[in-house]
Amino acid sequence: MKVAIIGAGISGLSQYLWLRKVGFLDAHSVIIYEARQAQDENTTAPSKTGAYDSSATGGGIGLSTTGLHVLERLDQSLYDEVLGTGHIIRNWRMSNARGWTLANMGITSEGEKMVMIGRDACCQVLRNRVPDEAVVHRKVVDIKLAEGSNKPALIFQDQTSEEFDFVIGCDGIWSRTRQAIFGAQGRDQYEFSPRYEGLVGVGGCVPGSMIKGTPDGEMNVVLGANGFFGYGYIAGQPGDSTKAGETALWWSTYSLRECPDDWRKIDKDDVRNELQKRHLGWQNTPIQDIVRDVKVDGLWPTFITPLLPTWEKGSCVLVGDAAHALQPSSGQGASMALEDCETLALLLHHYAQEDPVSGATKAAKQYSDLRRPRLDGVFKKAQQLAGMKQDMSVFQEMLMYFFVWLMAWLKVTENYNRNLNAYDVPTEVSNAIKRAE
Repeated sequence: MKVAIIGAGISGLSQYLWLRKVGFLDAHSVIIYEARQAQDENTTAPSKTGAYDSSATGGGIGLSTTGLHVLERLDQSLYDEVLGTGHIIRNWRMSNARGWTLANMGITSEGEKMVMIGRDACCQVLRNRVPDEAVVHRKVVDIKLAEGSNKPALIFQDQTSEEFDFVIGCDGIWSRTRQAIFGAQGRDQYEFSPRYEGLVGVGGCVPGSMIKGTPDGEMNVVLGANGFFGYGYIAGQPGDSTKAGETALWWSTYSLRECPDDWRKIDKDDVRNELQKRHLGWQNTPIQDIVRDVKVDGLWPTFITPLLPTWEKGSCVLVGDAAHALQPSSGQGASMALEDCETLALLLHHYAQEDPVSGATKAAKQYSDLRRPRLDGVFKKAQQLAGMKQDMSVFQEMLMYFFVWLMAWLKVTENYNRNLNAYDVPTEVSNAIKRAE
């Protein structure tokens, strides 16, 4: 069987490695198609049609417990390298612009862990384990679904095409595969096209000395009436990722009612002035130090995809942001994508052994049915949290602070995270196969 993976980001690379892990590559051909030579979408992505990773804020991503478990099952050395490259997080401190601590949400349960890591660094760890011949740098501009006796086909930028038996769309929020599945080729707007949320993520990296006094393993989220601001270490010390390294990450949002067609042309000086106007008066020394001499390294317009009725059709399937671009506030984008990759690989391994083509179709259907309910819950939770980033009145501000404090006191967030992290991909796949039989 001939399989194409579209996209060489975290999802595409992980999907390839998982297919190799389960032995799928022993009998089948798998090629990754990547449009970009480099990973930096700020310099290479074409305006709204570029790849976008919803889990990226300020150049960093968070890998939660379930995502790390996926990597550990995939490759122990890969897992160890990710831990060693990033910074292990043990506590999330929630405070407000007035200097009040609202909650400390420690990651203390046995088996639970979180790592902050540079997005490019994480991609490189994965890419180093994929052979060069498995990645072809060609831009896919359209996909034809399988229909009748016709196989799915990729249409490339030079208008040549190639047929495959199965296509895995890891092509991000502006997914061509999603457009094809919902019959929207060539249309910028359709029922399931990405929606702009009125916010532009802003962030960058600064020397760790800028957040001096922040404990090792602590990420800070500071809420205010006119937005929020986050900061923490993104790398550990050489040989000990539990100790803070020399690089810190900061991120915030910039309100912009209409997103320009080419969001790279947003004036960064305006963004800088807006950040200083919003945050210089906040009672938080690291924020004041960062904002006073802030350099805006990156802008990430916040787009999300609506909940989809299916993730597969016509021997094509969606993985990662192509299926479920979440609000960055979820902190789960990368981990959910990793869960997708393992799930699909295990199902393909099970169903494609006797009749690869019909088995792949069955695996895709079961994958979609299994994963969508979990992502629906994560999506709705992220939408609730996203409201805290919008401007609000004094009454709304105080109500938000009380809500955050109450949720922590009642351990609602702690219980939510514990339930989220209890998910085990191999168990869920095994149960789904048994139910189907």
